Amino acid sequence: MARDKHFKVWLDGKIVDPEHAMLSVFTLTVLRGANVYEGLRAYWNPVKQQLYVWKLDEHLRRLGNSMKVMRMQLPYSLEDLREAILEWLRANDFRDDVHFRLVAYFGDGGSGGVKAYRPEEIDTGAFILGGPRPHDAKLERGLTMGVATWRRIADDVVPARVKAGANYQNNRLAAVEARENGFDDAILLTQAGKVAEATGAALMMVRDGELVVPPVTDGVLESITRRSVLELYAREYDRPAVERSIDRTELYVCDEILICGSAEEVTPVVAVDRLPVGEGRPGPVTRRLQSLFFAAARGDDPAFARSLTPVYTEPDGRAR
Repeated sequence: MARDKHFKVWLDGKIVDPEHAMLSVFTLTVLRGANVYEGLRAYWNPVKQQLYVWKLDEHLRRLGNSMKVMRMQLPYSLEDLREAILEWLRANDFRDDVHFRLVAYFGDGGSGGVKAYRPEEIDTGAFILGGPRPHDAKLERGLTMGVATWRRIADDVVPARVKAGANYQNNRLAAVEARENGFDDAILLTQAGKVAEATGAALMMVRDGELVVPPVTDGVLESITRRSVLELYAREYDRPAVERSIDRTELYVCDEILICGSAEEVTPVVAVDRLPVGEGRPGPVTRRLQSLFFAAARGDDPAFARSLTPVYTEPDGRAR
């Protein structure tokens, strides 16, 4: 099986080669999946010769919220992690679009293991890894999706708004089922049978000319890309999206569906449960939101200048 090239890793304060990026098998992140993380994007602008991290500070704030819910205390501040991300990107000298992860992990919990509940009883650390991730054909052709038999985790079970590694076993079960059934990906429903999200991406639909999104209280990760797309939609169409619960059968009769997230960016959905969405091809609202999103993330929309963190600097320290 072919493997992607691995790049340098930031691990607990040091830049290390990938073969030296190691954690003990005794850590709770290995034994229990005990970690929280952020998936981020950095976009290369060839005209400006600059790499921009998209929504860096918002990602760091969400990581802080995840750590708070999980009662996790790192030996690094969020500002330390911000500088670590820039250090890691520069160390790898990326000149391409990059997808990467910042992971805060629980280390050795001693004899208490997962039951050690006081923050001071569990070692913690962090690492950053990733690399170039070019766009693939799904952005153009769209995805076929199936509604999963697996239900989305609930806030009183394992809160979906916490971006925890262990939560993604829920997504994995649904995604594997979807692939086995011939779909590209899955859509998960809440315990009440309402649409939650895709496996690692927010879901939106266009119905009767309006963009409709599930509320964050319907098992939805509080997605930064979701919030950005909603902002772009409101500005472009001069009205806000409708935020309400969505029934499964609405997915069969709506005009368009898209999913969005740091990994998926803005991706059209062309079929659900083998029924075509609209005309069975990416619709005009989805295409427009794709175009607006990439212009903003790549530094070509001045309105989103504050959402971008330039990576490379001039010799005097000024952003290039």
